[in-house]
Amino acid sequence: MLFVDQIVYEDDDVLVLNKPAGVVVNRAQSVKQKTIQDWVEKYLAKQDQSPALWTSLVPDDFSREYGSPEEVFAERGGIAHRLDKETSGALMIAKNPGSLVSLLQQFRERTIKKTYTALAHGALPESEELFSAPLGRLPGKSGKFGVIADGRPSETIFKAIKHYSLQKKDWPNFYGEFSLVEAKPRTGRTHQIRVHLAYLSHPIVSDSLYVGRKHLRIDKQWCPRQFLHASKIAFTHPRSGERVEVETELAKDLQESLTKLL
Repeated sequence: MLFVDQIVYEDDDVLVLNKPAGVVVNRAQSVKQKTIQDWVEKYLAKQDQSPALWTSLVPDDFSREYGSPEEVFAERGGIAHRLDKETSGALMIAKNPGSLVSLLQQFRERTIKKTYTALAHGALPESEELFSAPLGRLPGKSGKFGVIADGRPSETIFKAIKHYSLQKKDWPNFYGEFSLVEAKPRTGRTHQIRVHLAYLSHPIVSDSLYVGRKHLRIDKQWCPRQFLHASKIAFTHPRSGERVEVETELAKDLQESLTKLL
């Protein structure tokens, strides 16, 4: 498994992949296939990890609650965050322990800004709208999350950037309106964008968990997987302190799906 061709940004401390769909980011006992974490560890194996090269990147207020920078790096394999298996797009990876703990702190402080592109059912407004609702795991629903009263606070900004209206004679009346959506999560909960859109009655096209059986059956005829792509990520560089913004091109399979609506 090689991802060198998917690298869209790289320097001595950070790299960003345009992650393909269908690939798991982190290793787990339940995951049998090779993961991006496996590839990253091999890719970085020959890199000099001498503390002298990265200790200056460790934040002054770094807490050892979860271990030393070296231990955190070894556990995470440099992975700074995650994307769902079927989500494509910008995935940020730290190349040394110092840059990793710096990026993790930025995630905790919510200074890293992510933008996603999604195709949702129905017509969303073209103005930016903030949606806030607590999210948590749904009891008895394996792998599913939802809006629940005692969930964790979650906020997402949505904006429709284009609308589609396409009716086919073999499609039912409830089907055929779509919005290409720009989603900016202010928090980083599991399935956040997917659940928030579904709760608003605008589920993501081909989202097998949240779109519902009737829509999914038709979605899969022209869009092979959930239409969600991490299109942009912005962060403060751990070494230079400069703001860096990296964009990723919309995955080809999603581009092809869009052409079927034009």
